[in-house]
Amino acid sequence: MLRYDARTALARARTELDVAGADPDTVTYQRWLLIKGAAQARIGDTEDGARIMREVKGWAEERGEDTLLAVSHRRLSALFRRVGDPALMLEHAVVAVDLLDDGVEAAMHADHLLGLADALGASGSYEDSIRRYNEASVLADGCGDRYLQLAVLNNLSYTQYEAGLSSEAVATAERLRKEAESDGQPLMTHNADTIARAYLAVGRFHDAAEVLEPLIAGADTGEDCDGVVCALLTLTEVRRKAGSFDEAQAALDRANQLAQHYALSGRLIEGLSEQAELHAARGDYERAFETLRDFHRADVQLRAMERDGRARTLNAIFEATEARRSSDFFRELSVRDPLTGLHNRRHLDARLLELLEQVQSDGSHLTVGLVDLDHFKRINDTRSHAVGDEVLRQVAQLLQTAAEEVPGGLAARMGGEEFLVLLPGIDRASGVVRLDNLRRRIAAHPWAPVTDGIAVTASVGVASAPVDELERGALLALADENLYRAKADGRNRVVA
Repeated sequence: MLRYDARTALARARTELDVAGADPDTVTYQRWLLIKGAAQARIGDTEDGARIMREVKGWAEERGEDTLLAVSHRRLSALFRRVGDPALMLEHAVVAVDLLDDGVEAAMHADHLLGLADALGASGSYEDSIRRYNEASVLADGCGDRYLQLAVLNNLSYTQYEAGLSSEAVATAERLRKEAESDGQPLMTHNADTIARAYLAVGRFHDAAEVLEPLIAGADTGEDCDGVVCALLTLTEVRRKAGSFDEAQAALDRANQLAQHYALSGRLIEGLSEQAELHAARGDYERAFETLRDFHRADVQLRAMERDGRARTLNAIFEATEARRSSDFFRELSVRDPLTGLHNRRHLDARLLELLEQVQSDGSHLTVGLVDLDHFKRINDTRSHAVGDEVLRQVAQLLQTAAEEVPGGLAARMGGEEFLVLLPGIDRASGVVRLDNLRRRIAAHPWAPVTDGIAVTASVGVASAPVDELERGALLALADENLYRAKADGRNRVVA
C-alpha cells in the first residue's frame, strides 16, 4: 500500500494502531507506527512523519531489533531525499544496508540497495550508484518483485540523465515505459517525470509533454507529493523550451504552491532557478537577474548545510559493515569536497597539524598557499552556477597537480572559491616560486570554452614554517593577511 497509495496505507496504519489493547512495546506496533510516519511524509506531512520515524528508530536501537532498525533507516533515507539533504540521505542508506543480516529476503535486500544507489547518485557518485542499481536489479529479477524491477529502471534512468549519459537514459526510460505498459498499468508520476527528463535531454519536447500532462492534469493527490512537484517542474522546463511561456508559468506556479505546502525546500530552490530561466526566455532580464540572485543565495545556504552535515553524519557509519566493505570509498567521501574532489577542511586541519609537528621535531620546512579566485562572483552572476562549479572543478585539478609535484603535498578546498595548498619540505622562497607557477597556470588555462570569454585568475597568500609561524592558527592567519594584500594590490599575484 505504501508503494502505490500512501493515503490508503496511512488509513490502514491508523486502524491497526487504534486496536483496543494494542501494546506499543511490540515490534508489530512499531512497524505499523513506522508505516504511519512514512505515509505521512509521502503525502506532505513531513515534520510529523520524520518525528514518528525517529521515535521508531530509537525504540529499535534500545531493544536491538536490527531488522526494524534497518527499515527505519531506509524510510529516513527516503525522507531526506525529499527534503533535499543528500548527506543525511546517504548516512541512513548505508546503515540500512549494513543492518540486514545474511538471511534477509531478497526483496528487502534489493529495496535497501536501491536506496543506497539513490543516495550515492544524489551525492554525485554516479559510477558507484549505477553499480548498486545493477546489484539491486539482479535481486529484484530473482524474486520477481515487479515494483522493485520498475523502480530500479526508473532511478537508474534518472541517474544516467543526471550524469549526462543522455542516450543511455533514454534507452532505460523507454524500457521502463515498455515494461509498465506491458503490465497494463498507468505510469506513476515519478516514472513519467523520469521518462520526460530523458526525452528533454535529447530535445524531444513533444514526447516529454505527452508523458507528463495526463498524470498531472487532475487533483494534487497521488502516491508521492514530491513526485507531483518534480513532474510540474519538468513540465515547466519542457513548455518553456517549446516556447509555451504562459503554460510554463502556470505549471511553475502550481509546483511552487505545492512545494510550499509540503515544505519541500529543495524543490522551492529549483523553482527559483526555473523562474529565472522563464523570465529570461520572455526577455525580462532584470527580473531574471533578481530571481537568479535569490536562487543563488538560497542554494548557497542549502549547500552550506549539506557540507556541515556530511562529515558529521558519515563519521557515525565508519564501523558499519557496509562501510567496512567499502571503507576506502566512505572514508574518502567524508574528507573530500563533493564538488571538486579535493580534500576538505576537516582533513586539511588534521594533516596541517601533523606537518607542523614534523617541522618542530626535525627542523624541516612547510609552505602554505591560500588561493582565492579573483572576481569569482562575476562568473556565477553572469554565466551560471553550473559554469562556476565547472571552473572550481578545473581549478581544483590544477591545484592537485601542483600539490602532487611535492612529496606529501596536498590541495584542499576551504569553502566557496578559496583553496589551500600544503607544500611540505619546501622553504618560503621555493614555495613562492612554485605557487607563482601555479598562479600562471591558472591564468593561462583555456577558460574561454568554459566561461564564454571571462578570464579566470587567482590571488595567493603565502606563509611558511618555521620562519613565519609554527602554530596552525597563526600560520593560516598570516597566509590570509597576505592574500588580502594580494587582492588589495591588484589581484592575480602572490604575496609572501
